[in-house]
Amino acid sequence: MKVGQGDIIEINFYLPGKRFEPHPCIVVSNNDVNEYEDSFVVAMLSTTKTNDNYSYHLEDYMVTKKPRNKGQVRCHLISLAPDNAVLGRYGRIKKKYLIEVIEKIKSDVLNVT
Repeated sequence: MKVGQGDIIEINFYLPGKRFEPHPCIVVSNNDVNEYEDSFVVAMLSTTKTNDNYSYHLEDYMVTKKPRNKGQVRCHLISLAPDNAVLGRYGRIKKKYLIEVIEKIKSDVLNVT
């Protein structure tokens, strides 16, 4: 199942505590990388409310399909997943906000400005 940059999908995400759980994620890698590797890089979404330097708060207007629950992008919880890992699809994040998420990953997680 091919994915594109900005897609909101669900995968079994590896979490602290050495366990996997289904979680929605945003595909942050570009489409050329996704195609070349038959895999993609995601940032996990969570409905747990936190106020830290690594989370990006999502609002309904930022996505093409209203999520079941309001959430946050956990910009520091990034993973690589193969194409066949997709459990579901939930719309897309709009490009303007995807760019903001990627910039937050670069500045706050990777410390690259």
